[in-house]
Amino acid sequence: MRSPVSVHGVSRPLKAVRPSFLIRTFSQPLFAQSIRLRSTLSKIWVPTGGVSPTEGETGHGKLIRAGFLRQAQSGVFQLLPLGLRVQDKIERLVDKHMHNLGASKLALSTLTTEELWRKSGRLDKVSPELFRLSDRKGVPIMLSPTHEEEITSLVASTLRSYKDLPLKLYQITRKYRDEIRPRHGLLRSREFIMKDLYTFDLTIESAVETYRDVAAAYSAFFSDLKLPILVAEASSGDMGGEHSHEYHLSHAIGEDTVAACSSCGYTANDEVATARSSRQLEGAITPLDFGIWRGITKDRTTLVNVWYPRLETNGFLLEDGWNIHAVKSVVPELDNTVRDTETLWKEAVHQAQGQSGELRLLNVIDSRLATAFEKLSGELPLFPAGLDIDHVPQTSITQTPDSQDLNLLRIVDGDGCPRCETGKLEVHRALELGHTFLLGTRYSAPLEATVALPQNPGVQVPVQMGCFGIGVSRILGAVAEQLADDKGLNWPRAIAPFEVVVIPSSGVNEQTLEFYDSLTKRDGGVATGLDVVLDDRKEAFGWKMQDADMTGYPVVIVLGKAWREKGLCEVQCRRLSVKENVKAEDVPGYVTALLARL
Repeated sequence: MRSPVSVHGVSRPLKAVRPSFLIRTFSQPLFAQSIRLRSTLSKIWVPTGGVSPTEGETGHGKLIRAGFLRQAQSGVFQLLPLGLRVQDKIERLVDKHMHNLGASKLALSTLTTEELWRKSGRLDKVSPELFRLSDRKGVPIMLSPTHEEEITSLVASTLRSYKDLPLKLYQITRKYRDEIRPRHGLLRSREFIMKDLYTFDLTIESAVETYRDVAAAYSAFFSDLKLPILVAEASSGDMGGEHSHEYHLSHAIGEDTVAACSSCGYTANDEVATARSSRQLEGAITPLDFGIWRGITKDRTTLVNVWYPRLETNGFLLEDGWNIHAVKSVVPELDNTVRDTETLWKEAVHQAQGQSGELRLLNVIDSRLATAFEKLSGELPLFPAGLDIDHVPQTSITQTPDSQDLNLLRIVDGDGCPRCETGKLEVHRALELGHTFLLGTRYSAPLEATVALPQNPGVQVPVQMGCFGIGVSRILGAVAEQLADDKGLNWPRAIAPFEVVVIPSSGVNEQTLEFYDSLTKRDGGVATGLDVVLDDRKEAFGWKMQDADMTGYPVVIVLGKAWREKGLCEVQCRRLSVKENVKAEDVPGYVTALLARL
C-alpha cells in the first residue's frame, strides 16, 4: 500500500507516475528499439565533408578527409571516433601480447621532475626536446617524453629482495617532445601515444633472455598486423645500453635509412650499418678524386677534414656521398649539428691566437685514399681559403678502432654484406614503429635500483634493465601511409575501425537487420561474431560506396537488387581484388575466410 503525502494539511495518496521517456521508448516500434543495439554510422560522428583531396595526397591527408582526426596545432592532433577505434584496437593488440609475455600494466604520471633526470645524467642531453614548466612553488617539472627515470625510481622504492625479480612492467600513455619541426602528421608529432615496457632482471644472462622473449612478442604483434617489418640493429643513442633494435616499415616517406642483406638477413640502421664496398677508384688517383667535408668537435679545439673518394653512384656523382655515422665511429666527439663549419673554424683560430697546442687538425681518410693522401696532401685544400694556420699540428685516421679499413662512403644498393660473402645490401627508407634497448645498469645504478645477491647478502648490486617501446599513434599513421591507395585508406583486419561495412542500396528494414545479425551473431544483445557497422545514413548509395572506400573497411557488403530478389550479396575486398556475389547464408563464412588473409 502506498504511503500518503500531506499537502496543506490534507492527506492524499501517491499516484504511480511513468516517466515520459519510458512512455516514448515503449511507444516506439520494436524496429526502432532494435536498431539502437547495433553499430550504425548514423550514430557515429564522422565529419567527412569540407576537406578537398590534394594532388599527391598522403595517408595523413586521407585520415583527415575520412574523418579519423583533425589537427589542433602544429604537431598536435584530435582523434575523432573512427580514429579512436583504430587506436583502441592497436592498444588491445598490444595488451594481448604483453599479457602473453607476463607483463603487468600500470600508468605513470605525465609529469616528472628535472631533479630525477639530472640524477640520471640525461637532462642536458635531451633538454631541447623537453616541455619544461614550473609549479606554483617554482619547482621545475617537465612533461615526460619517456619514463625510464620514473619507472626506475618507482621500482627502486619497492624492491626488497632479489626474489622480487624478474619484473616486467608496461604502460600505454601520452608522451611529449618539443619537436623542432613536426611533420608527416602522426609520424612526427609533439604529443603521441606510446607503449613502453620496462624489465628488471637479476643478472645480465637473464636480462638477455628477457630481451629475446620480448623480441618474440614483438614479432607476434607485427605478424598480427600483417606488416612487412624490418628488424634492424641500431644505435642506443642517449638511452644508453649495449643492445638495440629498431622495428621498421619500409616506406619512401620514412626518415630512417635501413640496409638489409639479400642473402643472410643482416639488417641495420644506417647509424651502425657497415658494408664491404666494392666501389674502387680506377687509374691514378688525383686531387679531383678527393671529396671533402669539414667538421669541428664539440669543444671547438679539433678541426676535422673528412676525405672520401668521389665516385659515381647509379651514374651520378654524389657531392655528399660521405657517411656521417662512419665518421662519428672514429671521432665520437664530432659535433655533427653544425652547418656553418668554416665560420666556427675561423672563430676557433681567432680565440687560439696562434698559441701552440690550442688547436689541432684531424684528417679522417677513407682507406682507398690513404696512400695517395700522403703524396698529394700538399695539393689538397687542408684549410679553407683565407685561413692561414699552417702551424696547427695535424694527425690522421685511416682505420676503425678495431683496425679495419675505414670506409667513409655512404652505403648504397649493391654494396657487399659485412656478414656474408655473397649477399648484397638493399637500402630502404623506413618508418620506425618500435625500438628495444638492453639498458644494463644505465639507470638502475644512478637511481639506486639495487638488490643483494644470495651469495653475497652484504653487497647491493644494481639490477639489469631493458626498455621496449612501440609507437601506438605512429602505427596508426604509418599503416595509413603504407596501405592507402588512390581510392582511400585500407586497414588490416586487426586494427580496422570496423571489419565489415554493410551498405543497403535502399532503406534499412527488418530483413536488413536480420542479415546484420547473421554476421554479428548477436546473443541477447551481445555481439559475438564479426565487427560490423551498418551504413544507415540518409545519403545516396553512390556516396556511401565512395565513403566506404575512403574509410578503408577491409570488407564491403552491398545489399542491392540481387539480395532483395535472389538472396545474393555482393562482397567486395579491395586489397584482395575480390568482388563476388555470395548467397546470404554463406556470407559469414565467406567473409571470415577473406578477413583471415588481411
